[in-house]
Amino acid sequence: MLNFERSSLNKKLTIISFLSTGTALFFVFIAFAVTSVLGHRKDEGMQLSSFAGVIGTNSVDALMFNDRDQATATLSALKAKVEISNAVLFDRKGKLFARYVRNAQAEPEPSAPEMNLDEDVLAEATRQGSRFWSSRMRLYRPVINANYQVGIVMIEADLTLMWLDILKSLGVIAAAMGGSLLMSLMLASRFKASIADPVAKLINAAQKVSASQNYNLRIAHERTDEMGTLIDSFNAMLAQIEGRGAALTHHRDELERQVSVRTEQLEKAKNAAEAASRAKSAFLATMSHEIRTPMNGVLGMTEMLLSTALNDTQRNYTKLVKRSGEHLLVIINDILDFSKIEAGKLSIEYINFNLWDLLDDINTIYTPQAQAKGIALDFAIANDIPIAICGDPNRLRQIMANLIGNALKFTDRGQILAKVDVETEDGASVGLRFEVHDTGIGVSREARSRIFDAFSQADSSTTRKYGGTGLGLAISRQLVELMGGTIGVDNAPTQGSIFWFTVSFDKRRVDPNMLDASLRMTEGMRVLIVDEQADSRASLEHQLAEWQVASDSAVSARDAVDRLLAASHGGRPYEVAIIDMDLERTSGLSLAAGIKGDPTTSATRIMLISDNRLAADPVQRREAGVAYQLIKPARAADLFECIMTRPRGKPAPSLAPAPAPAAHAPLAPAGRKLRRQRVLLAEDNPVNVEVATAMLDSLGLGVYCARNGAEALAAARTDGYDVVLMDCQMPVMDGFAATAEIRRHERECGRARTLPIIAITANALQGDQEACLAAGMDDYLSKPFSQQELAAVLGRWIALPLATSAHHGGVAMAPPPAAPPPPAPPAVRTDAAPRQAGPHDAALREVEPRPPAARLPATPGALQRDVINRHALENIRALSKERGDALVQKVIAAYVDDTPQHLRTLRQAITGLDPGNLRKVAHSLKSSSANVGAETLAQMCKDMETLGRTDTTEGASGILTDMEREFQAVCHSLNALLEKEH
Repeated sequence: MLNFERSSLNKKLTIISFLSTGTALFFVFIAFAVTSVLGHRKDEGMQLSSFAGVIGTNSVDALMFNDRDQATATLSALKAKVEISNAVLFDRKGKLFARYVRNAQAEPEPSAPEMNLDEDVLAEATRQGSRFWSSRMRLYRPVINANYQVGIVMIEADLTLMWLDILKSLGVIAAAMGGSLLMSLMLASRFKASIADPVAKLINAAQKVSASQNYNLRIAHERTDEMGTLIDSFNAMLAQIEGRGAALTHHRDELERQVSVRTEQLEKAKNAAEAASRAKSAFLATMSHEIRTPMNGVLGMTEMLLSTALNDTQRNYTKLVKRSGEHLLVIINDILDFSKIEAGKLSIEYINFNLWDLLDDINTIYTPQAQAKGIALDFAIANDIPIAICGDPNRLRQIMANLIGNALKFTDRGQILAKVDVETEDGASVGLRFEVHDTGIGVSREARSRIFDAFSQADSSTTRKYGGTGLGLAISRQLVELMGGTIGVDNAPTQGSIFWFTVSFDKRRVDPNMLDASLRMTEGMRVLIVDEQADSRASLEHQLAEWQVASDSAVSARDAVDRLLAASHGGRPYEVAIIDMDLERTSGLSLAAGIKGDPTTSATRIMLISDNRLAADPVQRREAGVAYQLIKPARAADLFECIMTRPRGKPAPSLAPAPAPAAHAPLAPAGRKLRRQRVLLAEDNPVNVEVATAMLDSLGLGVYCARNGAEALAAARTDGYDVVLMDCQMPVMDGFAATAEIRRHERECGRARTLPIIAITANALQGDQEACLAAGMDDYLSKPFSQQELAAVLGRWIALPLATSAHHGGVAMAPPPAAPPPPAPPAVRTDAAPRQAGPHDAALREVEPRPPAARLPATPGALQRDVINRHALENIRALSKERGDALVQKVIAAYVDDTPQHLRTLRQAITGLDPGNLRKVAHSLKSSSANVGAETLAQMCKDMETLGRTDTTEGASGILTDMEREFQAVCHSLNALLEKEH
């Protein structure tokens, strides 16, 4: 259907012309047709009336004398008129008197009106017989003689010829009108161009201006009508736009100039703010170390002093010093934490942890303090809280420690109750509500609004009486808000206060395809399911089968005891027993107590699964020896965590190819040597190599070094190593790529992930640990790390030698003799300056001692200040009692030889606008600087690395200049330290 609104202008003008002319002609045609029909019918009516008058006059005598023949003859005179088809003469009684019919047509006998009817009745009869569209016309007329009606005459005419004449006339006029319409369309199509063409020019000009943004375009014309006015207005509009565009361009240039000036000012302000931020961060790091280090020395020596023989006065004084030092350390920690929060340096981790173990740790720490004060400390933990969740356990522990510590401080008598309940839960997360109830002094309504503000307490008397900085609750509020929760305080119903906070944690998801590391910890584990319900047993069996954990099922308590005893006597005891609480002849709690009471089966860990109404309280579980209790339906992640979590103090199973003897096993017979565990150290920084090698050597482990990821990959393929320490940032191939290739090689060889890979990196940012684990690594260790931290991580994956456990406990046992190096690549000596490794070079370099540097290059203009944290060097010296000094000199020499090349590489990366290389080199230099105690330089490296992470080198040149100046000061300080010691 034609859409007039969307039609073109030419089409619209054609339609308008056609419709207007056609409509006019149509109405003319209709008027002509109606006029013609009415005229012809009028003429026919007048003619019939004349004939009727003549016939009536001539028929008076025939009617008077009843002469039908004469009447018929009179009617026959109508033959001369072709259109007369019928004529009838009636007498005064209305009876047919005479009739004329052309061509002897058979017509029905008409009926005449009554004789007493007047002329109106005859006129109505005439009107009824003469309809407008009828092909016949009938006329009735009375026959009068001396004012006396003697009869009626009726004449009927056939109008067929009249209609034919009318149609011929209409055809002629229609043809004429059609020709007129075509002529009008031709004229309209000729004259419409005078309107459409200017409009088309306007449209084309507007499109060109819109496409090219050229406002200099103008439309030329010579018209003086309205279209000319429209074109003139369009040209004027373009001129105005052109003028405004020029003005806007001028304003834009001026604005860009002003923005450039402001940007330069903001850049200067930004650089100043960044410098202030770096100075603040450096100050926080320095203050944290410089304050905590002497405090640890004070507290440690006080503890040692208390273990000696003292009289009562000396012991009281020493205890007072210890308590004051502990209180001061708490205040210092609060101030440093608050400073980190205010500086935005504090972040929230997102890791998996065991909530029940965390709460148990808190209970273990604070119960003795409560008992010493004569206060009952109870934990009311809901039975349905999850065990395995994802979040930040350290920050959660800090918040609970602040709240419970405050409760202990402000409560003199009564009890403290810590509650944990599930507030909300869905498929992916769980919201927990933590509450700490106390019966202390309480919090007034006015103080609640400010109690979570920094340096604020309920009133000034509180500070005088109880002490404290008022930062604990402020830090707790900041931490809760960082974790996406809320915190508040209410008054207890009777006495004291209720501090509460709510935090949402993600549930841990257990993916069967991602369980390689966890399943290695449960190799050989056997689980016994004790449940009388077949559906429950089948569900647990299916779940354990997905985790590749071997399981058996017992249908009753007696069957469970028999199976446990048989397995123990057969030398393959069950490590875990999952017992349903609701048993027919006994309870799961009683069965657990019986299992733990039998020395043959007491080593089996017990897990209870029960309805909430049958759940045992913590005291009952502890007395029965139950490790964990889960509420039906048990969450898969909680079940997995309980099975995989071994009792505290029990070492993890060894992952070494050859099983190592347990720590409590008897010594091997004489002449039989234990294989020394081999560690592949993938590290390119010489300083880090020296430090890590000394630590590993003191742990009794064999150390072999690879300088880049490619060498580490080649070494790992020899299958001669028990664990890999993989640096993430290395040349040639980084740690992530090397790990991926190692895992791919294991899959191609048809082996599971048997070689543990531990990431070591100087990054301690949120998300780094997840990135390492996602790359295929098994664990994570942040540099710089202590020997205890290294031993703790390694102990999760390999069985450390016996000397490790005694090394820091008092008497250090000699490490076992080193095993020969792996058969594949030969070991070479490590030099400070690395060389390009060829494809057939050794993938390993066994770290050998290098000659100590006689003297470091001194810098005459270096600032005389303490730029070295001597505690870091003391840590290195403590790694080896026999050659500690030589080790320190060796590490310092490697650092001084290696750092200038790093600084030159950084300068090249800045010049070449290479943020990727900038990040890698700064990352490596950061860890080596931290190892030798150059903390300010390490912080500068961290700032440089941050620039590289943001994919920019802006501002790096200034940082590098400061780094070079700081390195000169570091060299001067190290030189002074070595001269003082020698």
